[in-house]
Amino acid sequence: MKKNIKLKALNKAFTLLELVLVIFILGIIISIAKINIKQDRLILGAKQILNDINYLRNLAMMQESFRNSDLAVAKREWYKSRWQLYFIKSAATDYEQTYTIFLDKNGDGNANLGKTDINIDREIAIDILNPKKLMNSGQSGVIDKNDEKVTKRFNIFKTFDIEKVEFKGSCSGSTRIVFDEMGRLYSPLKNSKSPYDKNLAKSGKNCIIRLTSKYKRQICIVIDSLSGYTYIPKFSNFNNQLLIYNEKTIECSKI
Repeated sequence: MKKNIKLKALNKAFTLLELVLVIFILGIIISIAKINIKQDRLILGAKQILNDINYLRNLAMMQESFRNSDLAVAKREWYKSRWQLYFIKSAATDYEQTYTIFLDKNGDGNANLGKTDINIDREIAIDILNPKKLMNSGQSGVIDKNDEKVTKRFNIFKTFDIEKVEFKGSCSGSTRIVFDEMGRLYSPLKNSKSPYDKNLAKSGKNCIIRLTSKYKRQICIVIDSLSGYTYIPKFSNFNNQLLIYNEKTIECSKI
């Protein structure tokens, strides 16, 4: 009788041990899953931006065919008024990281919405995923974040946890991506004096956009300044993304 009681107690002990072990293993699995989810959101954000940069390049290359003769600056000085992808932190979105795509019709560098007729004066692009929406998630002095025309996915902090965007290489110090009519990387600030003085291909360097999530994970997007080809370099392992910078192979996080 006593022997049976001891065996039952021993079996129960093993059961508790197994339960603890299962909980421990589940904890590890959940931790790994959380890391992967965070990484996946950052990659998804990078892929969205990559796709929109490619869309922007197509708009820039088609722009000459769609010029409106009434747009004096855009017609006369096209290099001051190109399609742009502009990263911005605005009071309208509580200074969260966002971006917008717009045609700078008047050459002032701002994404104007249009004061009289939104379909004529508007500079912000129509969202390719929903023609009733604009490629903007809200911007001070332009459009309220609760406006029915804003698109939430352009708030990349809320959508993808991206809290910081940095420009390196040929586009260092900028906050926007622009292409000319040949698909070359360009920087048409309003002080441009000729069609070619802002051509970034002259630097011989690529443009690198580094995205940092609120979890401090990072990913880089590379744009070839001459061809406009845009890509996300592969990861050598889970943490390290390697790319060519100043003729050296370097990790994205160390640029």
